[in-house]
Amino acid sequence: MFEALVNFFRREEPETEQKWEILPDPVNHTVSKPKALTYMQISFATDKGLVRQNNEDNFYIDGKYTHSYEKNETDHYVELTQSGHLFALFDGMGGEAFGETASALAALQIQRFADDMTEGSVSDLPYQMNEFTRSANSAICDMLKDRSNARGGSTFAAVCVKDGMAYPFYLGDSRIYIYDEQGLSQITEDQTLAIRNIKAGVYTEEEAKNSPDHHKLTGYLGADYSDMGIDSRACMPFPMNNGMKILLCTDGLTDMCSSEEIAELLEHHGNNPARELADLALKNGGQDNVTCIVIESKTELL
Repeated sequence: MFEALVNFFRREEPETEQKWEILPDPVNHTVSKPKALTYMQISFATDKGLVRQNNEDNFYIDGKYTHSYEKNETDHYVELTQSGHLFALFDGMGGEAFGETASALAALQIQRFADDMTEGSVSDLPYQMNEFTRSANSAICDMLKDRSNARGGSTFAAVCVKDGMAYPFYLGDSRIYIYDEQGLSQITEDQTLAIRNIKAGVYTEEEAKNSPDHHKLTGYLGADYSDMGIDSRACMPFPMNNGMKILLCTDGLTDMCSSEEIAELLEHHGNNPARELADLALKNGGQDNVTCIVIESKTELL
């Protein structure tokens, strides 16, 4: 065998001296992977609705946008960077000067922790989110104490996107949905007395929707007035697959729009699906403030 290999590369020609034959390099059949661009399309909207006199909702859009009181706001943009990103919304409770202040305090507190959340280790993220939750709770409770008001607070829903993964957290009844090829899926569970009674067998799901307990919260920022220590609720992290949409919304959307309506709009939308969702809530009655954030993951071949 060895002699045959040698003879293959060094051949003798009749009546001439031996010489080496230079063979061409073997063909490289490795197929190079096509280059791809991964980015996110972000849209958000907040509206006071058709009934309320003031807007008690607030939001944090990755440090790029902050909410101004009494304004209906919306925008959309493309995010190209692959570093960490943080999106959050807040639904204040307690009426004028209390609810809107509570949600604003929560938005201010999450801004304080945003760099640690987006730049730190993923393993530290739940602890950082709990630090934010307790800090926001204390700030809201101090505000209510200073104003001699025992009632007030804010829900929140937040998603941190890092290295192609989404990490969701929440308190209260602000919701987070995923829309993908499987349809629309709610990944949060409302912290309400109605949901608690469903689990206890007191209500059916249909009865719970129409019960007075539907909006009675069992968890929110400002609930821990004794400073015992309140933690956020974490959902299972998931990969940001191509075409997936993440929806964060206050109950001003979900009280006015069915899951089927939301799914239909997310399937067929323009450049600003968050504004379109808010408009849908207004079309259906607009009984409450409504705030939406839509994050869509996109991958395109170059």
